[in-house]
Amino acid sequence: MPIELDNYLKNTWAVRKQVQDQLKLTILAAGLGRRMDPISTHHLPKPMFPLGGTVPMAEIWVRRAVEAGITNVSMNLCVLQETIRSHFKDGLLFGADINYIEEDRPSGTLGGVCKQALGTEAKQTLADEIMGSTAAFSGTTVIAPSGDIVTNFGVELLEQMYEIHKRQGAAFTMLLAPIPWKRRKEFGTVILGKSERSRGPLSESGPIIDFIEKDPDSPSNLNNASVYFIEMELLEKLDPFRTAADPNVREPFYDFGKHVFPAMLGKLAYFKPPKDYLLWGIRYDGLWYDVGRKRDYLSINKSVLDNKIHLDLPYQKLPWGYLGSGTVINFAEVTIIPPVIIGNECIIERGAKLGPYAIIGDGWTIEKDVCISNSVLWKRYAYFTKQGEKISVRERKLVDRHEVRQGSVIDECIIVGGTITPGLYDSKADRLFEKTVDVLENGELQLVSIDWVPAGPRL
Repeated sequence: MPIELDNYLKNTWAVRKQVQDQLKLTILAAGLGRRMDPISTHHLPKPMFPLGGTVPMAEIWVRRAVEAGITNVSMNLCVLQETIRSHFKDGLLFGADINYIEEDRPSGTLGGVCKQALGTEAKQTLADEIMGSTAAFSGTTVIAPSGDIVTNFGVELLEQMYEIHKRQGAAFTMLLAPIPWKRRKEFGTVILGKSERSRGPLSESGPIIDFIEKDPDSPSNLNNASVYFIEMELLEKLDPFRTAADPNVREPFYDFGKHVFPAMLGKLAYFKPPKDYLLWGIRYDGLWYDVGRKRDYLSINKSVLDNKIHLDLPYQKLPWGYLGSGTVINFAEVTIIPPVIIGNECIIERGAKLGPYAIIGDGWTIEKDVCISNSVLWKRYAYFTKQGEKISVRERKLVDRHEVRQGSVIDECIIVGGTITPGLYDSKADRLFEKTVDVLENGELQLVSIDWVPAGPRL
């Protein structure tokens, strides 16, 4: 029998305003995530990276949509598709109806949204391109967040953004987040025209008059925060001109930042929309993270531990942090420096020192005199080989023991699993510091700097 949610949904803003059928959430979840290698290669795509030891980043958007009364949800998938499907399934657990667009290669931000929103009516840009099998969305507006964005942009702010978007008659409304000036080269930034100011997290709103893609000398630090409200009419007009996500094609048209925004502003030489569509921006002064780097991932988890990110964790909340079930620990014999998260079914031995900012995922054994701080240790996940073969969590236990041996010191690390020993770090070093540790198919550990990025293009 289905889950009856009528009483819950009737109090949500989308239902109260009678617009629930006009809104659809389209999560962009098909990026390759190459900057997060090696951990995004064999285990999880970025939208599934756990926060607080267990909650996937993309789950936050699904939950917020349902809390707003929006139950029509879709995602486009590319890398490690099964991990997303197996977690969300049909969406009923979360109160949503989730559909998926499977892609064997990314189709860009424009392609990802068009294929989710237009379904079988979306343009096929390549002869062998995998297309969706669902009908086009019959409503008016899609909400399109990136699956690797983490923010406290909650239900009330979604409602406010929707109201501004509709009141202004915008075809495309972009959330904007101020970033440190020194990071302008990493993000697309925006210049607003005559704007309106207001109190609260949505402090400024106005027409976008210029979009500057990743320029260290941009006169603005208002960053494209990758949360969009888009009218279906605009997508229907743009989709026929969409190309494959290949910068080498003639007159490429597949990316919001590179192509759509310049076109809407009259600055793309080879394409102009069939009519003038309003591009609007709304400044958001709340917490916002783009998981573009491994350091960003650690920073987000620190914000979770500081309760700055609004996140419901399935653990017992305590004055020092969170504790899972089935964990063996004698608090009289260990040192906890808050904040700390210890997951389910862990063993914490005498003399261990955890924190500050230590997240110990499910199933870890932390031996005597181990020190862990400013680090995230993942619970055990399935492993996917280069050939696409899945090695289950149960099978992985044979090569991934999930243990930190006596005397090990870990700081500023992301650790997928394995057996961590003092022998992993140089004899001149006093700790395992600023490393990403992966466990390969045969159980061998792969250690790289937390700042390591593979060569090649990112999509």
